[in-house]
Amino acid sequence: MLYSIVSVLLVFISGFCAAESSNYAPFAISLPAFSKECLYHDLMSADDALVVGYQVLTGGNFEIDFEITSPDGSVIISEKQKKYSDFLLKSFGIGQYKFCFTNTHGTALKKVELTLELEKRTMGSEKENPEDVITNNAIEEIDRNLNKIRKMMDYLRAREWRNMSTVQSTESRIVWLSILTMGIMASISTLQATVVHFMFKDRQRNYV
Repeated sequence: MLYSIVSVLLVFISGFCAAESSNYAPFAISLPAFSKECLYHDLMSADDALVVGYQVLTGGNFEIDFEITSPDGSVIISEKQKKYSDFLLKSFGIGQYKFCFTNTHGTALKKVELTLELEKRTMGSEKENPEDVITNNAIEEIDRNLNKIRKMMDYLRAREWRNMSTVQSTESRIVWLSILTMGIMASISTLQATVVHFMFKDRQRNYV
């Protein structure tokens, strides 16, 4: 009995560590206006599937163009004016895949966060005993829930970045609008003073 409990616990810990040690590695790239950046990833097995996701964090209208090219050079996915998206990439051949971002909408610098990770394969086999199968199913369920939580946190973080970018842009516009309003008011006041001074000066000359 003790041995079975220990074995189940070890399977759970190893599965949980495997779930935590996935190559999930989000990273950000900066896209100046009217620029294009490409990233590359190699698939070594036809059975592998790649989970791809991106989201625009800052910059203008938060819209970019995205394109995925297969190893044979054909375009698999092409999107225009997107803020975020997720894909499951598989069955397009072994080799190097190209992921390109293009910033052609607006003149602002945009920050894009990209995630690339291999899809986790189903754990367990028919030869395992029922206790191990139940444990593996529980681990997979926990892993799915963790992925859902992670994606939700990524979405909320992207929303926070976009809201902060909008606030900063609005503050900058308000400052420049205030400066412009002050300049117009100063110009109008100077013009009014000049006109009044000119009118009284001409009238004084006529009476003299």
